[in-house]
Amino acid sequence: MRTTAILAGAFALVLNLASTSGARAEDAAAFYAGKQILFIIPTTPGGGFDLYSRTLMEFMKKYIPGQPNIVLQNMPGAGGIRAATYLFNVAPKDGSTIGMPLSNVPFSEALDPGSVKYRAAKFTWIGTITAETEVLGVWRKSGVATVEDTRKKELVIAGTSKLAMPTLNAALMKALLGSKFRIVMGYPAGIETILAMENGEVQGRFNEWTSWKNQRPHWVEDGLLNFIVQLGPKEPELPQVPSFIDLVKEPREKAMVQLLQSNQFVGRSIYAPPEIPADRLAALREAFDKTMRDPDFLARMKQLKLDVNPKPGAELQATIQQTMQTADTAARDIKERLGL
Repeated sequence: MRTTAILAGAFALVLNLASTSGARAEDAAAFYAGKQILFIIPTTPGGGFDLYSRTLMEFMKKYIPGQPNIVLQNMPGAGGIRAATYLFNVAPKDGSTIGMPLSNVPFSEALDPGSVKYRAAKFTWIGTITAETEVLGVWRKSGVATVEDTRKKELVIAGTSKLAMPTLNAALMKALLGSKFRIVMGYPAGIETILAMENGEVQGRFNEWTSWKNQRPHWVEDGLLNFIVQLGPKEPELPQVPSFIDLVKEPREKAMVQLLQSNQFVGRSIYAPPEIPADRLAALREAFDKTMRDPDFLARMKQLKLDVNPKPGAELQATIQQTMQTADTAARDIKERLGL
């Protein structure tokens, strides 16, 4: 009798969970039907974040209950902070606005929590398409091919804002490894720094490996670039390029690099304002997860040479919360070394 009662209780619990899940899906469908979702892209058109965003939403919209229309809006500025600030403070907290952050959003807060008007751990994180590896690429004709070469010859390196990841990567490499970089800032977004390389204004920049392959594939295929150092997950296609974390030995310096490259593990993520309703969060996370398994989406990403190595939203949320809890000391050291 006891076993029968336990089984009956378990079956009732399963039915209750299924009923609750179904009710939440119906609630989300009722909200999204006939509406539109605004998707915020933190860069100008044409770059890697823009392409990831547009490709994702082309396929993900069919999995969102109620089949809402998707409107994409580019909102570049301040190395991704402008878009993050809008999403945190201005966008409605009802699941109708989502976006893709630049990966420096958590790091910028750790570095200067008083100046940013958001808190990364309080965003609603929906999922990660892939982590990213950041790579310093310079013109081969510059004559610089190794980290040791960067200590001997000055290079003009492009940046955007002082808290943007390409700028910080170059600045910390200069501070910790003695690289003779002259960092030129002020470009609106990454694609403008690529144009600056083409125009001869600068000799190189830090860029995601997928973006190098996508934005200027012939530069990679024709061997026009030397790749000097990488941050983040070790890129299998670049086994000969050293990792920044392996080039520093002093524990506090290693901690600085670890904090800096933690943003690479955020990669190409999707987030929303804080405290969106639970049913819509569940619907968006489920739609994201289904898209990551969609054969047509995966085929398109392969065609575009864009990586897909997803992480679910709950796991990403926990990672960011943990990162923000332990970032203070390394952030203070970075600010001191870079004079921020």
